Amino acid sequence: MPRRAFFRGTAAALGSTLLPAWGCGGGASSQNPGSAGASAARSGQRIALPAAFSGDLGARRAEREVWSGTRTALWTLGGVYPSPTVRLAAGAAFSVRLRNDLAEPTNVHWHGLVVPAEADGHPTDLLAPGTTRDIAFTAPSRGGTFWYHPHPDRRTAAQVYQGMAGFLLVEDGVDRALGLPTGDRDIPVLLQDRRRRTDGAFTYAPGPMDTMAGYLGDVALANGTPDAYLSVSASPYRLRLLNGSNARVFRIGFDDGRAFFVVAGDGGLLERPATTSAFDLGPGERAEIVVDFSADPLGRSVSMRSLAFASSGMGMGGSQGAALSLLRFDVDRQAEAAPWRPPALLDPIARFDPAAARRRRPFLMQMGMPPSAGAFTINGRSFQAGRVDVRVPRGELELWEIENGSTEAHPFHVHAAQFQMVSRSNSPLGPHESGWKDTMLVWPNERVQILLRFDGPAGLFVLHCHNLEHEDAGMMLNLEVA
Repeated sequence: MPRRAFFRGTAAALGSTLLPAWGCGGGASSQNPGSAGASAARSGQRIALPAAFSGDLGARRAEREVWSGTRTALWTLGGVYPSPTVRLAAGAAFSVRLRNDLAEPTNVHWHGLVVPAEADGHPTDLLAPGTTRDIAFTAPSRGGTFWYHPHPDRRTAAQVYQGMAGFLLVEDGVDRALGLPTGDRDIPVLLQDRRRRTDGAFTYAPGPMDTMAGYLGDVALANGTPDAYLSVSASPYRLRLLNGSNARVFRIGFDDGRAFFVVAGDGGLLERPATTSAFDLGPGERAEIVVDFSADPLGRSVSMRSLAFASSGMGMGGSQGAALSLLRFDVDRQAEAAPWRPPALLDPIARFDPAAARRRRPFLMQMGMPPSAGAFTINGRSFQAGRVDVRVPRGELELWEIENGSTEAHPFHVHAAQFQMVSRSNSPLGPHESGWKDTMLVWPNERVQILLRFDGPAGLFVLHCHNLEHEDAGMMLNLEVA
């Protein structure tokens, strides 16, 4: 039996749709309490770990102490921020009843999953205030780090910014067989930027410059925690990084320039591990890295940062490309595991052949002036709910070329399929871009080629820019799979 089938069967044999929430308890108290000593004298707040999903994904208001001593009013899914982490066995059935207790319509999009159209969270398929809806789908057969967030037309940016986003993790057993860090050394990290205010509020009030660049903050939050730190042992750690920001691009690296392993992208494990000291993670993208603290003496602190880079993107809250502190690691315990030695092969990926593509499709993303609804387009069209813009047949391989004809970076996201990146016109593919993807950055004046095939359910979906201000301003098209 191929090893993937064997480990997938092992995960299914756990006998539960929802896997145990190893390493993912309800807040900071789930962390190893033996870490407090060395970190107590340092500044910052201990990172909160997302709560485990317990059946509740109701949309409602709540409060949390994001900044110490201040209560922040939030919009949530499940009453907590970040939203609870859903863990599923590969191939398992999942169902949940959504309830909307907000004062405006909302829905939930399962980002990166191929699900039926009625469960996907189309921007016009909304849950009215005071109503409920049952959603059901099957988890993918391949493990990976996915997420969920609201997706209402012209209100996605506001609802995500005010707190509605969470992880969905799929486990197939292959990663454990590779010896990747598990338990308290397998950490989901939701990265978002916010504008620090004296009242602690997540006030969303974009102006014209924010519509152009995206709503950028001046401080980064890790799992909703500003100035966050994590106590670690002198061991390897697996970080499941999710960029849940509205518009911020993070250039992931460490303050000491150390190298680390990139082991997974949007759609799960890469075929082979990649070693790097920095890479770019756009809004909506995920990447899993293994960073090893085995050589660090006790008492050392190492910071993961968003490294500075040149960009034309300027928002009212702070510039795109500004350096930001993401998460500090305080090494204050003896080793709990040996250094991780990456195998040459992580998980085989069946490669698409560009020569086998049945058709080529161009997509040109542009921005007009003034920056307002209707001025943001793909192939000259701004989103209209009742118009089908792209029709694709199921089961046929296509080559898409996405071009950025503007001065801002655009993270391009496709619903209903995972794709493989072929090339970038201006640079090599990044270390997390060699596997399955559903979102990718397209830099200004760049063309990116991808191969994809829609093998999932037929129906109406969308493709769009995942800069949420651009999406809400119309940079989105209806996609019909038939």
